[in-house]
Amino acid sequence: MSIQLDLLFVADCKFEGGTSSAIATEMLVAVRAGYRVGLLMIKGPLLPATFPTHPEIRSLLESGLVERIDPTSDVQAEAVLVHHPNILENRPVCRLNIRTRLLLLVLHHPMYDRQGERQYDIDRVVQNCFDSFFMEVVLAPVSDTVRRSLRSPLPENAALSGENWTNLILLDDWPRKKSREIGNPVVIGRHSRPDPLKWPNRRTEALLAYPDDAGRYKVRVLGAGPYLEELYRPVPQNWELLPFSWDGIPEFLQSLDFYVYFHSDEWSEAFGRTILEALAVGLVVILPPTFREIFAEAAIYAEPGEVQDIVDRLAGDLEEYQKQSDRAHAFVSSHFSADAYEQRLARFDLQVRSAPASAPVLQPLPERPILFLSSNGIGVGHLVQQMAIADRLPSGLNSVFATMSKAHSIVQDSGYLSFFLPHHTSIDVPSENWNTMLAEELYDLIKFIEPPVLAYDATAVFRGVTEVLAEFPDLISVWVRRPMWAPFHEPFMQSETSFDLILEPGELAHAFDHGPTLHGNVPVHTVSPVLQIDPTARLSRESARAALGLDDEVRVVALQLGSGVNFDLSGARREIIDAILEYPDTFVLDICSPLVNVRAECSENPRYRQISLFPSFRFSRAFDAAVSVAGYNAFHEQVLGAIPTLFVPNEAPEMDRQAARGRWAELTGCGLMYRRDRDDGKARFLVRQLLDADEQSFIRSRCHAIRWKNGAIEIAEFIEDNARLVRTDRDVTKDVF
Repeated sequence: MSIQLDLLFVADCKFEGGTSSAIATEMLVAVRAGYRVGLLMIKGPLLPATFPTHPEIRSLLESGLVERIDPTSDVQAEAVLVHHPNILENRPVCRLNIRTRLLLLVLHHPMYDRQGERQYDIDRVVQNCFDSFFMEVVLAPVSDTVRRSLRSPLPENAALSGENWTNLILLDDWPRKKSREIGNPVVIGRHSRPDPLKWPNRRTEALLAYPDDAGRYKVRVLGAGPYLEELYRPVPQNWELLPFSWDGIPEFLQSLDFYVYFHSDEWSEAFGRTILEALAVGLVVILPPTFREIFAEAAIYAEPGEVQDIVDRLAGDLEEYQKQSDRAHAFVSSHFSADAYEQRLARFDLQVRSAPASAPVLQPLPERPILFLSSNGIGVGHLVQQMAIADRLPSGLNSVFATMSKAHSIVQDSGYLSFFLPHHTSIDVPSENWNTMLAEELYDLIKFIEPPVLAYDATAVFRGVTEVLAEFPDLISVWVRRPMWAPFHEPFMQSETSFDLILEPGELAHAFDHGPTLHGNVPVHTVSPVLQIDPTARLSRESARAALGLDDEVRVVALQLGSGVNFDLSGARREIIDAILEYPDTFVLDICSPLVNVRAECSENPRYRQISLFPSFRFSRAFDAAVSVAGYNAFHEQVLGAIPTLFVPNEAPEMDRQAARGRWAELTGCGLMYRRDRDDGKARFLVRQLLDADEQSFIRSRCHAIRWKNGAIEIAEFIEDNARLVRTDRDVTKDVF
């Protein structure tokens, strides 16, 4: 069944700055005007895949105000709005089943920069746009700057709109700056995405616009980063540097007295979304003269050397300052207000037919399989992390697992379809032969289920995996790669370029990470630490103890020391268990890894029990304390679950740097550490600390103070967005047939 829309937006939604903000505002304005709006997401060639979807756009999708469109859907739209020419510099890798009456290509960037370098090939873009929709393409520049950059005659199948497709702004979201005395020092500010092109080329020029006189001026920058130190070393002491953020911009602007924006000689600003926001709150804005044709009397135009005189004059003349503030706000209200959007669409003679109230707002999206591929590992960490992500995917995205882990039954027990791909060490096959077998099996599996996304979770990247990825260039490949690598794994860094996207689960002990992943050559997006089970979703203490058959009065210490396959902890286990059992009111619950058989070591002691329990974290409120390895999953569960824990790191050379996590826990007060080869004989002392009520209270308070959100949600969002997009990031005409 065809999806009926009034407006279909086609866009790459990963732009950090003004383009995405403009698209989000335009979609919201259209929704409020009663239009039915859809969004087809593009993975274009301009931006790395590691950028997340702009949060304002994601909010519109999650709220259901804007309908997410699958690339295979049949769509009938009154108008299709393709935002940004670069996203169609290459043809889509699949056919688009979209029919429309009006096709607008919104040009958010000039065709040439200030140095005369071409930024996109308008002939190629128009041809690809025409071939994708089979409609004449109406070019809609966002400003006269962009309009002038277009050559004449226009490409075949293109027409030029009679008016500019200027940005819109919702004035209610940008409250007026309150009239007040300008303080001393005067606060000069600006915000932009973190990019050197958004700043003057030379330090001397920058200090004219953003003076380093701390007695008279404070310079407040939103969107700072290491690039400023590289550009202007040293950065003046009176510059307050704030990292880029999508949140809190109205509040940031309220804190300024003047907004000053100057950029690189190479950069040609098509519009200036951040400037529009500053004008909307009524700031006095100082700009280069090139912006005069866009913002007219709303701003003051000057060279960098004139900025201080303008600031000093208006800071001492509040009446004139207020007049300029009023001009800025009035100009924005009359030229860029959302109220004008319906009239703009009407001038294109759109016959808008909003869906009746009784019609469903959203139609179910086509079902898509997501392939989760993981290596064997020593424990179950890779599988658990993938299950954490799969559990949070929306309906319609069906998870399929292919794993080398002998613990693959835990996936099946959770209701997921899984395939076992035994590792070469399990079947005694030479590595080279095994990689060929792996490639063949994986190739057949991908051909069979046709996933739009493959998520690989491992440290080791095998030849069999990279060879198959090269055979499926349209498949989005994601490497979910945990940090804290040991030097042993550094050779696998060479496989970074085999993946479209690298996501790194966050690490509480990140300050102690000095491994190879810090020095990669491709962009990596870091999310928050990942847990399969949120701490708040655990069973209550009473329910967990009842389920485990534990007495309410006994002190329970959970022992979770992994499989011991590659690092013998038997001596440490014995020493720690004996130390715990010296306390007559204490019970040891020895939780076995799913990879080993239950082997009771103290079966004669009624205060010791060994069990197989997965996932054990669901029951962890039953525990008063824990002794645990410091692998990624276990470590973050113990700390974020606020369980007083003695960490016993697995320090085999092929493991991640678990001792670094334990050291972080020691120094922050979030846990204790026992090292097999360094702390022999210290078990009694450390167990006494672990069971001390005051120490436990201190550890819990430190753990509870950590602010955290589940990175599994963020990774699931990345996968969802990439599973429902159209790739235009490579030239399909060069494919070998």
